[in-house]
Amino acid sequence: MTSACFGKYLLCLTACCSFPLIQSCGGGSGSAPPTTKRAYVTNNGGGTISVIDTTNNTVIATINVGGSPAAIAVDPQANRAFFTDLSANISVLDTSSNSDLSPISVGTILWAGLAIDTVAKKLYAAEFSDAPGQTGNVSVINTANNAVTPLAAGRKLQDFAADSTTGRAYVTDFGDGAPGNGSVRVIENNAVLTSISSGTQSHGVDVNPAASRLYVTNLGDNTVSVFNTSTNTIVTTVNVGNTPQAVAVYPAIARAYVTNEADNTVTVLDTANNTIVTTVNVGNSPQGLAVDTASGMVYVTNASSNSVSVIDSSNNTVVATIAVGSQPVRVAIAP
Repeated sequence: MTSACFGKYLLCLTACCSFPLIQSCGGGSGSAPPTTKRAYVTNNGGGTISVIDTTNNTVIATINVGGSPAAIAVDPQANRAFFTDLSANISVLDTSSNSDLSPISVGTILWAGLAIDTVAKKLYAAEFSDAPGQTGNVSVINTANNAVTPLAAGRKLQDFAADSTTGRAYVTDFGDGAPGNGSVRVIENNAVLTSISSGTQSHGVDVNPAASRLYVTNLGDNTVSVFNTSTNTIVTTVNVGNTPQAVAVYPAIARAYVTNEADNTVTVLDTANNTIVTTVNVGNSPQGLAVDTASGMVYVTNASSNSVSVIDSSNNTVVATIAVGSQPVRVAIAP
């Protein structure tokens, strides 16, 4: 696949565009002290990663990585950030110095979501394959030695979530676009345990281990599917905004946050009863989001505004807007 649309797949902004392969990573324009609390933002259109100091919401470094950085996951214990760049590699940053390390070779086709289980020392990467008859792979990487275990999991794989309490991981499959054809693969012991049917064009995913709940956005029917992870059955379906992309759960306050790309909003869900609490206006084309549990702030990437909105979860208001690079798409927190 040489092109895709952001509202439909994971890695391109609204209008269709082609994806150049990433070049070798360059050094950052600054470095963050290891003790600084940070948010890492991938700027898909600019070939950079913005590093935000979450104590004062300022950009403290811009790392030139080339290509089209997209999905990102951070291992704070190992001072590592892993990101996809539409090549056959997962790139690796040393977050103590913002310098690039040796990439991990995983495949030959475009890659989508990432998730990390720091307890099991596993990094999960999803491969999106748009070729008829070709199955996309999941790569399970041992972060201790970068050994890669591939497994066939689906065709149009999208986003990942990992549950360190059960050792399971969840990856969404976009499906063929027909109503209700999206799904979620449950991975355990480096194999697909089962597949769960969800909504239309399933995309974002996050898990709440404490409540045994999984949340999946379905951008084709503007819903979020809620699953019981103990039984792998659906609990309910919640109508949200237009073209929901990512979802992030904040278990401590029983909330889940959903970016609605076409509405320029974030829907706030009460996870205790799966009802909508409020809708927050953010920047244009919100894509990824992540919760900083230390501060209670929610960081939202606005791809068309080249910014990050910061939502205070205590009152669901935007308290800061941070200018970053071109087409920011995903964000990960290093507490």
